[in-house]
Amino acid sequence: MLATETVATAAAVIGAAPINEPVDPASFSMWVWIVGAALLVLIAAWYWWVFYFTRERSATDADGGRRDRYSGLRKETLDEVDAAEARYREGESDLRTLHLDLNHILREFANGRLRMDTSSLTVGEIATLEGTDRLSMLLEDYQEPAFASDSDAEALSATEAARGVVREW
Repeated sequence: MLATETVATAAAVIGAAPINEPVDPASFSMWVWIVGAALLVLIAAWYWWVFYFTRERSATDADGGRRDRYSGLRKETLDEVDAAEARYREGESDLRTLHLDLNHILREFANGRLRMDTSSLTVGEIATLEGTDRLSMLLEDYQEPAFASDSDAEALSATEAARGVVREW
C-alpha cells in the first residue's frame, strides 16, 4: 500500500475533500449581513452629523436659516448703548462716564454670549477666550478714557465701535 492510497482512504473515512479539489466557500449567517449593514448606516449617520453640525455658519444662516438665538440680547445691548450715548449728548454724563458705561454694557453682552461672568475678568483674560478679539481690543481702548484724567477719545466713535461689536459678534 502506497502513502497516497492511505491518505485517500483516510479522507474517505473522515469525509473530507482531498486538498487538490476545490471546496465551496462557507456562507455567512444572516446576522453577519445585518450587523454589517447596521454598521454602515451608523458610519454614514456619524459623517452626516459631523459635517452638518460642525460647519462654520454666519449669524444670518445660524441654525439652518432660523432666527439668531442672540437677537434679543443684541437688541437689548444696542438699546443700552443708545441710552448711554443719549445720556452723554444730553450732558448727564461726561466722556469718562460714557466709556465706563460702554465697558459695563459690553461686559454684560459678553456674559450672555460666553455664558460666563466677565465682569471680574481683565481685558487680557477676556482676550484669551475664543472669539473675543474685537471685544478685547475695544475694551482695551475704553480703559484709557475711563481712567485717565485727560483723554483724546471721541464719544461717537466709541459708541459706533460698540455697536459694531454687538452687531457682528
